[in-house]
This record gives sequence, structure tokens and C-alpha cells, in this order.
Amino acid sequence: MKKVKRNSILLTIILHSFIILGVGHGIGIMGIIDISSIPNLMDDYGFTLSGKFNDKIMSIGLISLIGKILLLSSLFIKLELYKLICEIVGIVLLLISVYFLTSGNWSYNSVYETAFWTSIPFLISSLNLAILIIRKINENKNLNIEKNGKWNKANYHKLKAK
Repeated sequence: MKKVKRNSILLTIILHSFIILGVGHGIGIMGIIDISSIPNLMDDYGFTLSGKFNDKIMSIGLISLIGKILLLSSLFIKLELYKLICEIVGIVLLLISVYFLTSGNWSYNSVYETAFWTSIPFLISSLNLAILIIRKINENKNLNIEKNGKWNKANYHKLKAK
């Protein structure tokens, strides 16, 4: 399962990087926006998630970049708690970036619609990764219960009654 989860993390990052965006007078992919958001951190750049698509794209790229860095770092972290925290926060940040990429007036500007339709593979992959994370949390909980030997149905009902 460890290898499946690792591959799922990498696939989720790759699929998010290939979300197609209408930027300027052409198209781009999210991976390029992530990289181009780094120099904007050094400049006098204002973080905004409101306004026109072109006004908020660098802020969305920054959110996306942080999410991808957290997911990648979770591959190298050994402590299970910190690994799970990085995975959960990384997925949430990537989903937030997709929300801001696709939330707008679809009838006025097609960039939102294009971003939505090209983000569907990412959404499916992130759902798969979320399921794997939830399974890992339940697996750790059951392992902890078996290790301590304190958790059984009788104790559960006593605790629930209090």
C-alpha cells in the first residue's frame, strides 16, 4: 500500500500541474504558473483571491506551489503523524487552488470552464489519495488499539454512556 500511496501522490501532483489555464492571450499549464509565482514573492506583490482571473492567478499559483511542496515532502518524512498532516494539508491546498481557478462567471469568460474540465483528472486522483489517507488513518487507529489492548466493545459502551 505504501508504494500505491506514493504513486498516487506523484500522480496527483502531475495531474494538478497539467490543468490548462487561459492566461493573457494564450494558454498555459498550472505547473508553469507555480514556478512563475516564485519571483512574484520577491517583488512587491499583493496576495489577492478576488477580482479578475489575471489578477488572482499568481496567488492561486502560490497556494498550489505550497500544496505540492507539502505533498512532495510527505514522501520523505518518516514520522507517520507529520506525514499524514502534510498529505492532508497539501491536498486541501490543491483543492482550494482548483476552487479559485474554477469559481467565476462561466458565461462571461471561458477560462473558468476550461480550468474546470481539465481539472477533472486531478479531482479524481485527489479523491483516490484522500481515500488512501483515510484508510491509513483507520489502519493506524486499529493497530494502536491492538497494541494497547484497551479498546473493546464493552469499554466503548461504558465510555459512551458517561
